[in-house]
Amino acid sequence: MGTARRIVLCLPDWMVHADPAPDETAKRDVDLAFDWDTSTAGVVGFGEGGWRAVELAERHPGLVDRLVLISTPPLGDDESPSGIEAKTLLLYGSLDGGQRQAHWWKTATGGRIEMTPGQGHDILGHVWARALSHVAPGTIRA
Repeated sequence: MGTARRIVLCLPDWMVHADPAPDETAKRDVDLAFDWDTSTAGVVGFGEGGWRAVELAERHPGLVDRLVLISTPPLGDDESPSGIEAKTLLLYGSLDGGQRQAHWWKTATGGRIEMTPGQGHDILGHVWARALSHVAPGTIRA
């Protein structure tokens, strides 16, 4: 196989940098990182870490080609991202205002919403396989 697909996972400051579902990650030919090294990458943002993911996608549209936001709260009232060219997927739980938050991001990014029924904000491990399929398509190991 060729070079592994680089995936950058942006987490909230309070979270330990760890693979959310190592078994799922191992099924793919990906290089999971928690800091961006300026190479082409798919970027996943969880919670407030999604704000950093959006910033990377805005500032580096030629290098961030796919973006996933998972349970990322909306930005402030006077803030809205612009220039997101990355193909964007929005993953939210149906509880705790997830639909409202997902629709805010859909309006801001044009992304595709996928809701997880009966779940709240803490869905990172639950949706990790779906996030990987979006940011690293075609990387399943044989």
